Amino acid sequence: MDVGAPDLITALPDDMLVEILVRLRCSRAAARTGGLSRSWRGLWTRLPIHVFRGVALGSVQAALASIKAEGGPGASVTLLDISVPEASLSESELRERVPKLLDAAAELSPVEFRLAVWENTPFKYVKVVVPRFPRATSVELQGLDLAFADQPCSWQGFPALERLSLTSCRAVLTNLLRRCPRLRVLRLRDDLLVCQHTNIIIKSSSLQELDVENRVPFLHRIHIHAPALKRLAMSFASSNNIIVSVSVSAPVLEKVSWRCRYSTVSTGLGVSVGLGPWGLLSVRLQTAETNGQVHPHVHVLSLFAAAHTSYRFSEGLNLTTEIERHMVTLFSVLELHVQTLGHVFGAFALHIFDIERIRTNTESLKVILMRSEDNEACPENCACELPNNNWRSQTISGTMTKLEKVEIKGFQGEDHEFDFLKLIFSCVPNLKTMSVRLADDIAESNDCCQKIHDVFKAYFMECNVDVRSPWVNMQLP
Repeated sequence: MDVGAPDLITALPDDMLVEILVRLRCSRAAARTGGLSRSWRGLWTRLPIHVFRGVALGSVQAALASIKAEGGPGASVTLLDISVPEASLSESELRERVPKLLDAAAELSPVEFRLAVWENTPFKYVKVVVPRFPRATSVELQGLDLAFADQPCSWQGFPALERLSLTSCRAVLTNLLRRCPRLRVLRLRDDLLVCQHTNIIIKSSSLQELDVENRVPFLHRIHIHAPALKRLAMSFASSNNIIVSVSVSAPVLEKVSWRCRYSTVSTGLGVSVGLGPWGLLSVRLQTAETNGQVHPHVHVLSLFAAAHTSYRFSEGLNLTTEIERHMVTLFSVLELHVQTLGHVFGAFALHIFDIERIRTNTESLKVILMRSEDNEACPENCACELPNNNWRSQTISGTMTKLEKVEIKGFQGEDHEFDFLKLIFSCVPNLKTMSVRLADDIAESNDCCQKIHDVFKAYFMECNVDVRSPWVNMQLP
């Protein structure tokens, strides 16, 4: 190396040197470059992007103070990304330093702001009073208990905020959203506990996308009032004896993904809701997709249920009422996933079809029969037959007039399955197509296909029947 050669890097203008430091994506590394040359010293305070990961809280606070003092009048922070390290901090240190860190960050007025207290820090939900972030359009927070001082909304919060993500945070959402008048996207993750740990209440006139994943099964209420909401994703759990009140007002909703999981205990302790031996495992309502293509305004209601003679159900929880809670938008497709374990499913299915909104809205029906290797025959006088309710001779009150397409998967050719086919024919006057897929363990030599063919012909003299295995298809002319 020619010692006398000019230092071309140092000779670069400061703006270009700043561009070089930005590409380090680490404020600590950028600050250390000051040891290379005197002309580099202090340049890192002028960076538009500051990322602090694995840096002690005290050092981050000092760095933010330097950025404010030395950044110069033209300095503008576009991104401030801070992750509190997994240091052995005491609870009192966290409670003292994190709020001060948040205030120092607000003084820099970043356009994008991220602050995360590590998930396995022993003291979750560090309480902070949220200051004003006047320029922030995107904010991501983790591990905080958000509060607001008793001042007008215009003095605090996020007047320009468009995207907000909270992970493992606590907040009274009504207070928070009042301070986000331009919010378009809201994302809530993990064990979010809001408003006395029991409610998720969303009220926003600007919100267009809402994505919630709550793993804590202690919700009492979900209330969403968002007239501009177009996309809704909600995933939560329901515990025994917890009745979730659901209210969703989103008149322009286009895409939805809604799922509720119910506590299930195979030891006989019970499931949340059920009928006879049937327990409801989960309910899902989502926008239809085909080969990755979304079909707006076409929604699928999926019910997942299993049979077990040891199930016991919580008193006061009505199966019909529980299913209706999750009908947060119109749907036209019903999927009934039934883990039979050898039980007769006809009475249970009839009860589902008789729910008014299912009966009047369903245009396409899919019944998926799932069995396990240890299926056992029903005991004598099993509750799956629901005594005093002979489902084989009943019909659905007020036939399913919109239903035109039926598909059944996992058909094994048992007598009660053929009775179920006949029940469908008797209460679906406008049926156009019926498809039956045999279970994988049904041999091709089995006469099940011919029996299905005979049932089809018995109810519809004029129809085309395709008996090619594994599907048996009926098409009306």
